[in-house]
This record gives sequence, C-alpha cells and structure tokens, in this order.
Amino acid sequence: MAIARRAGWRLVVIAAALFGSVAAASAQAPVIASISPTSGPAAGGTSVTIAGGSFSTATAVRFGAVNATSFVINSSERITAVAPAGTGTVDITVTNPSGTSFASPVDRYTYVASAPTVTSISPTTGPTSGGTTVIITGTDLTAATAVTFGATPATGFTVNSSTQITATSPAGTGTVDITVTTAVGTSATSAADRFTFATATTTQTALTSSQNPSSLGQSVTFTANVTALAGTPTGTVTFSDNGSPIGTATLAAGTASFSIATLKIGSHTITASYAGSGAFNASTSPALAQSVNVPTDSVKLRALQIDITKLVAQNSGQAISGAIDNAISEGFSEGGSFMTPGGAGMHFNFAADPSDGLAQPDATGNRSAYAPDRTSGAPGRSGNSSRIDNAFAAIDQQMPTKAAPKTQTTANREPRDWLFWIDVRGSGIDRWSSPTSPGVGTTGSSIYGSQLNALMGLTYRALPNLLVGAVAGYETFNYTAQDINGKLTGDGWTAGSYLGWMITPALRYDAAVTFSQIGYNGVAGTAQGNFNGDRWMFATGLTGSYRMSNLLIEPSARLYTLWEHENAYVDTLGTLQTARDFVTGRASGGVKLSYPLATTDAAVVSPYLGVYGDYYFSRDDAAALAVSGIPVNPTLVLEGWSARVTGGLNTRLAGGMMLGLGAEYGGLGGTARLWTFSARARVPFN
Repeated sequence: MAIARRAGWRLVVIAAALFGSVAAASAQAPVIASISPTSGPAAGGTSVTIAGGSFSTATAVRFGAVNATSFVINSSERITAVAPAGTGTVDITVTNPSGTSFASPVDRYTYVASAPTVTSISPTTGPTSGGTTVIITGTDLTAATAVTFGATPATGFTVNSSTQITATSPAGTGTVDITVTTAVGTSATSAADRFTFATATTTQTALTSSQNPSSLGQSVTFTANVTALAGTPTGTVTFSDNGSPIGTATLAAGTASFSIATLKIGSHTITASYAGSGAFNASTSPALAQSVNVPTDSVKLRALQIDITKLVAQNSGQAISGAIDNAISEGFSEGGSFMTPGGAGMHFNFAADPSDGLAQPDATGNRSAYAPDRTSGAPGRSGNSSRIDNAFAAIDQQMPTKAAPKTQTTANREPRDWLFWIDVRGSGIDRWSSPTSPGVGTTGSSIYGSQLNALMGLTYRALPNLLVGAVAGYETFNYTAQDINGKLTGDGWTAGSYLGWMITPALRYDAAVTFSQIGYNGVAGTAQGNFNGDRWMFATGLTGSYRMSNLLIEPSARLYTLWEHENAYVDTLGTLQTARDFVTGRASGGVKLSYPLATTDAAVVSPYLGVYGDYYFSRDDAAALAVSGIPVNPTLVLEGWSARVTGGLNTRLAGGMMLGLGAEYGGLGGTARLWTFSARARVPFN
C-alpha cells in the first residue's frame, strides 16, 4: 500500500514538471526572422508573411506604430498580416503575453510612394539574338521585382539604385517597351522605353602599332579602328597579348587606343577584340606581330664588348709572350744585360750585376777589364765597373779593343742560377681604317685607346740547356669606340709559368702557360655594365741566333693563343647580356737585326730593326648583332694577315748613363693599326 502511494506521488511530480516546461516555453517573447515581401504601396493592403518563433499566443502585429489591418496565426513560427496604410520604412513587430519582438533589419518594411517610371534606356537597339546590356534610368526602381522587354522577361537584371537598373535583353524581334515592376505597380509605357531588336550589323576591327619594332621599356600605343557598313560602332575594345588581356579602351568615333611600356623582349601576338554593342556584332582584329628589341644602347654595349675585349686580350698576349721570350733569352746568356729594349717596352733584369765586381780573364788567361765573357763573347769589366757596363757588354765587344788595364787575380765569374726581372710595356690602337674584306661593308668604327702591361718574373736555370720560371703581372686599359659612343676600361692580374730549352747552341725552344682574371667596365650611350673575364694563354716559339761579322741575326717563329670566358650580366637598361666565350691569337714569323756603332769615345749607339709577318685569328660564340644604323665591327679589329715593323735606339753615355727609345707599328696590310712606344733612361749606381 505504501509502495503504491509513493509511485502515485512520483507521477504527480513528473506531470507538474512537464506542465511547467510547456508553460515556460509559451512564456517567451516573439522573435522575427524574416518578412516577405519587404515593401508595398503606401495605401496598404499588401499581404506580408512573417517568419520567426513564439507566435502561438500573439496578440498584436504592428507596422511601425500602426496595427496590421488583420493577421492570422498560421503556426507558432508563421503569421500572415495585412499591411495598413503608411509611409517610409517601418519595423514590423509581434506581441504576445510575454513581450514584443525586438526591431532589427530583417523586419523592416518599406512603403513605396508610387509606381516605378522609366525615363530613358541605353542603348535603344540590340541584336535579335539578345545579350545586349541595357541601362534603364527612371524613378522608384529600388523594389523592382521584374524587368520585361515587351512580354519577355529580361535575361537578368541588377538594381543599381532607386534611379538605375542594368538589364540584359532576351532574344526578340521588332520594337518593344521595357517595363519595370514593383510591389506598387508597373511602369507606364512611353517612347522613352522603346527597344528595337534589329539584325546586327557586321563589324571589322583593324589594329595598328605606333612603333614596330620597339625597344625594351619604350611606350607603344596600339590603336583599334572598328567599322561597319552603316553607323558608327560604340562600346569597348579589349587588347590581348598572346591571348591574355593587357588592357581595354572605349570606342570614340569608332577608334580606341591603348598604351603599354612593359612588353618584354621578343615577339608578341597582339589582337584587339570588339565586344559588340546594340546593332553591331562583335569582331576581332587580325593578329599583329609586335617585336620588342634590345634597347639601342644595349646593342651598342654588346658591340663594344665583342670588339674591344679581343683587342685587350691580343695586346696582353703580345706583352706577356714577349716578356717571357726576353726572360728566357737572358736566362741562357749567363745573366744577360740589366735593361733590354724592345718594340713593346723595356725589360729590366736585376740579376745582371757582376758577381764579384772583378775583371774576367781574357783568352790568354789574364784578367783584363775588357776580357770577353765565357759564353756570350762579351768583353768583361774592371772591378769598379757598374751594372750598366755589363748591360752593354754585347755592344762593347764590337768596338775596337782598348789597352788592357792591370791584371786582376780573382777567380773566374760563376754562372747565375736565379734571375729576377721586370718588364713594362705600353700598347694601343689609334683609329683603324675602313674594313676592306668582302661582304663587310665600307664603314668601320673609329677605335682608339691605350693599354699598359707590367710583369715581373723569376727564372731558374735547372740545367745548362734547360730553365724554368714563374711570371706575375698587372694590366690596365682604356679604349674608346667613337662611332657607338662607347668606352671600355678595366684592369686585371696574371700568373703563370714558362720553360726554355736550348736544342742546339743556335736554336732555342720555349713555351708558357698563364691565367688572367680581368674586370671590365663598359659604357655605350646610356647603357652601362660591369663583367668579369677569365683568360688562359698558351705561347710557344723557336728562336735562332746567328752572327755575320758584327751583325746579329735572330730569326723566329712564334704562336700564342688566348681563351677567354666572360660572365653574363644585366646592364643598366635592364637587358640581359649573355655569357660569352672567344678564342683569339697570333702566329708570326720574322727576323730581328742589331748592329752596335761607336760615335765617340764617350758614347756607344746600338740601333736595331725587326720585320715580322703576322696572322691574327679569332672565334667568337657571341650572337650576331643586326640593328639598322648601329656600326658593329665583329672580329674586324684584329683578323687576318698583316705585317709589323719594330725598331729602336740605345745610347750609353759617359759615366754609364743609358737612354733608349723604341717603337713598333703593326697591322700593316690589315684593317687595324697597332702601335707601341717606349722611352727609357737609366742612371748608374754602385
């Protein structure tokens, strides 16, 4: 009995809890989630559906402060109310015993004062296939629910404002009225809203360029001209590069123009596409091939690089191979002379001092001041003689023998194993003549400038007929190519080694390998660029030595070849100048003659003269340059057969002072004229 009583109480409690939950739910204030429609005429009467929650016990529906004309509770989540008369925009609210819904943007209702009107349309014609974009201007267009072309709805429309709608025409025929419908009503028809479906007129689009070819960074204007058999097309034109749009322009009197300065180097396929408008069909122009070239000054900079770097390499090859040739010659001459003149400069041998400062023995064994040297036949010097006296020993041996001074008693002079030398050479080019090679043309660029090569080395005589050595040096240069307003300057360093081999007492072989790293700075007009070059040189040759009475004859055959790689760089005009490799060199053969003369007892003069035939060769992988109006001289500065003469004069004055002048003129019979010049002097010291 007690158990049954307790179960009954539990049911009562559960029922009370459920009743309380339902009551709590029904006690919530209404919430509005949306209304439809959101507008209606000012006179009222529009049926408005209100969606939300807690509508079951609704007691009132208001439009602003005015009660709805009537309302019906469809469910706890929906009410249908009839709008009263009103103006402006108001909030719709729902009230139940628990409260009134909060106002929010989702419950706003707009009273439309009057029906919409259409005052103008643009364009007024379009193709029968539809698709024309029409701008509709009028009043009270905000709440538009439909736009029709005659009886056919527009393909689509957008309300831009209360005074403008953009609509797309459907397919149609003839002339129709465009109308706009809102909740208040539909716009009245008039002549201002009439649209004509007409058979579209075929158009043609032509495209021209203001500059073709153009240069990188140059502004180019593309002009599209759209024509039709009747009327003047209007609308827009889209310009494309290889199918990708690069800009648009609006037609004015059938013409549209577009300018661009960012086209990249190369060929571009440009088209102009007319979109069509009203009674005019769309059309696309034939493709225009627009070429964008390297800027003119960048082309000149490349021409400068191709021409002058080979000239720099050639002059360095002449200087380095010549200096090494002299060093090897001195290495086999028991120390040689202190200063040796040449057509390209002056060679200093710091190992030419006497080893003991004493006289050498003569042929009878007496130590005479003018006893000849053991290997060269040059006369010796007294113990108080200077380095200059030894330097001119070869000259003195041709002079009448003077009375021998008092005999010395010191040991014979020992051969020298180590020789240290310095060689300084200046060279350049000065305005070369017009090229005459077939197919080259008749006009060449005027090139001039100068170059200095300073070298030093150390020679070791390993065997009586074999020596080796090391060389290091520095070079600097400054050249101008006048016709392309170009200038190339720079400097660099060199290191290498060499060897010499006396095959016979009258025939010598030598070879050398060097590496150079050069820094270039080129300027041509407004283009400027810095780049580096790595250069290898191989030189070899055979030299003979023969004496005919007092005349010394030295025939020779020599070859040097240079390989240079230059890195890629971007010049100041934004042009990529690609990496480049070239080979250049010279093969030559000739003879040098020297003859010492005595003018007075106080001076000795030794003139020399050399004549050589040269063949310059080169190969370059640089791309050909062909730009109208720009003089370019690929491989013409030094190329083919030519001849060269060299000469000089050395004078030894009283007291040992030496003065020397030397010069060389090359390129005879070729297209380039090369010159070298040296002036030197030496003051003796103990």
